[in-house]
Amino acid sequence: MEDGVAWWSRVRKLIIAALLWWAMCAGVFASGSAEVAAHGSSAFSIISGIFMTLVMFLVITLVATEKVHRTLVVFFIAASLLFLNYTLGHFVPALQFLSLGQAFGAIDGEVIALLVSMMMIVWVLSQTRVFEWLAVKLFEYSRWNIVILFFSFFFITAVLSAFLDNVTTIFLIVPVAISISKIFEINPVRFVIPMIIASNLWGAATLIGDPPNIMIWSYAGLSFNSFISNLGFPIVVMSIIIAVSMYVLMKGELSRVKKIEDFDATLKEMKKTYKIKHKKLLISSLLVLTLVIIFFFLHGFFHMPAAVPAVMGAALLMLIRDRLIRRKFWKCHESKEMMEQRIHETFSRDVEWLVIWFFIFLFMIVGAVEHTGLLDLVAQSIQDTFGDNLLVCALAILWISAIFSAFLDNIPFTAVMLPVVASLIEFYTVQGIEANFLWWTLAFGACLGGNGTLIGSSANLVAAGLLEKEKIHLSFLEYFKLWFPLMLLQVAMASVAVYVMYIWSLS
Repeated sequence: MEDGVAWWSRVRKLIIAALLWWAMCAGVFASGSAEVAAHGSSAFSIISGIFMTLVMFLVITLVATEKVHRTLVVFFIAASLLFLNYTLGHFVPALQFLSLGQAFGAIDGEVIALLVSMMMIVWVLSQTRVFEWLAVKLFEYSRWNIVILFFSFFFITAVLSAFLDNVTTIFLIVPVAISISKIFEINPVRFVIPMIIASNLWGAATLIGDPPNIMIWSYAGLSFNSFISNLGFPIVVMSIIIAVSMYVLMKGELSRVKKIEDFDATLKEMKKTYKIKHKKLLISSLLVLTLVIIFFFLHGFFHMPAAVPAVMGAALLMLIRDRLIRRKFWKCHESKEMMEQRIHETFSRDVEWLVIWFFIFLFMIVGAVEHTGLLDLVAQSIQDTFGDNLLVCALAILWISAIFSAFLDNIPFTAVMLPVVASLIEFYTVQGIEANFLWWTLAFGACLGGNGTLIGSSANLVAAGLLEKEKIHLSFLEYFKLWFPLMLLQVAMASVAVYVMYIWSLS
């Protein structure tokens, strides 16, 4: 009987994975033949497209079933694509999916540099125990009221994500959330996931909150204030509804928190246990982090990628820590060996290399998908199929962007959609119709779609990596079953906002 249950469980997971990929790719090849016939384009190869669709189905299936670690899955698939490119691809050019140059070109170096640098900064900061100290302060503020704590955490994360990139916010807030969950003796996964949702949700509200918004700003020349004025209010309304929905879903589990007989005595003991350590290092870390955040805000003035101040901050903080330790132990012959050990730990153990390598290989695979012309085909199909009706076109951009962003990285899809949206806006402008709201439609879809799956956003994977550092596992299916429907709710609410924008465009 147990074998039968296990067999059915595996089959069910495969069916779910198949439905996931079908939902994303339905209609692509039906329109692919017509697209090639109509335009005679050689950019899209049916053979390559079908093969890469099967490859992505395999990736999502293996990641979802977790028979193999997700980093090993994307590592093997990326390596296989490279190998096939130079073997079978030598005889069949349609199988040349990914050359070595294309693989390296597909890696988003800015994302990798930002992740590694922020991991280093946050880890040095964590050595001061400031995250545990903040957890105690929140514990004191909430007076052991889990409702107050839940909503406080949700909206603190949301506001931070509006004015920082969501990856940085996750690095700062998740360690505190894990510490809080340990104090309350609740499942850390249930407490961290709302922070992920809040981060991605409010990351859509501002220019600097999420990479797709930065790309839209750069391409369309939009202002910082225009993002807030057009996206801010809908995001605030959505976040209130989503926060309440998440609390209702999690109310049963959150109600089973640890019972405390004497709150004041417990608080006193916690304050005694979780004291700030290495105050000079803490002050230095906070100053460096503040400077990094300031330059995040100034990236529009300097045209500086977010990774640059993060890398500079990490390098500066490492030097400061080195200096502080050498000064403390300068009389000790072990100071040099101690520093070499600390540096080695920071670069090898403290950086979540499993997460970093997952991103690197996933970028390669998505680069192969992009090389086949699949994403271009989808973008062109939106324009050809829905271009005659502005409202239907806007909703198509919203929903297709959300679905693709849930299963692939939203950066390449946004990149191929930018000229399409610009072309559509120009087409409607010639007819005397205001269609600039299509930029906000694309932002909604690309950013909100990241909440759909564990691999839908950089912030999601970073949070999963931080949980794994604490020996806590967050699975693809556990995330998907609860939060993919919630992502659909977010996109449905965004559809209402898009409809209102459409009505205003006609007035």
